[in-house]
Amino acid sequence: MRRSKSLIGAIVILLGVAVARFYPDLKRASPGTRREAAPVAVPGAAPFEGPYFSDRDRVADRIIAAINHTQRTLHIAIYDMTHADITSALESAQQRGVEIRVVADERQSHEPHSEIPFLQSRGIAIRLSQGYKGNRSIMHNKFAVFDGRLAVTGSFNWTTSADNYNFENAVFISAPTGVARFEEEFERIWSQAQ
Repeated sequence: MRRSKSLIGAIVILLGVAVARFYPDLKRASPGTRREAAPVAVPGAAPFEGPYFSDRDRVADRIIAAINHTQRTLHIAIYDMTHADITSALESAQQRGVEIRVVADERQSHEPHSEIPFLQSRGIAIRLSQGYKGNRSIMHNKFAVFDGRLAVTGSFNWTTSADNYNFENAVFISAPTGVARFEEEFERIWSQAQ
């Protein structure tokens, strides 16, 4: 009897793992669902907002709020993306007509929990970068430019680990010269990526 209960428990656990791995959409909120988000910098309100820290300042919520406020363009350079709520916000932004382009690290995009293949399947423009200097080089940026007027940068990968487990940080910049530098860098790495 004990052995059959243990076997049933093991089967249930294995089924849960298989479902999570092969059906990642189940963990993703529907595109129209929005979490209540923390406030973010409003372009022009302050040239620099933050730093915000992952263990106390709801960084993912601030990024989601910035995505939700984006009206025209969103350019993202990210090493890793596994955060389902951020992915849902991106999908919603695309559905409302925001032009989204993402440059992601090529190797990291093939990891089991990466949201990059899902975004590609939804028609979001994705290019993959192998860094700029050979086999050991990676695309390790973590920044985004919202409507050409607001940028976010820092150590914060757009991942569930960054949001729930790691010490990470992010700053929002609306100073025109700083935002322009990030936009220029995005275009440079977009042009070299595949």
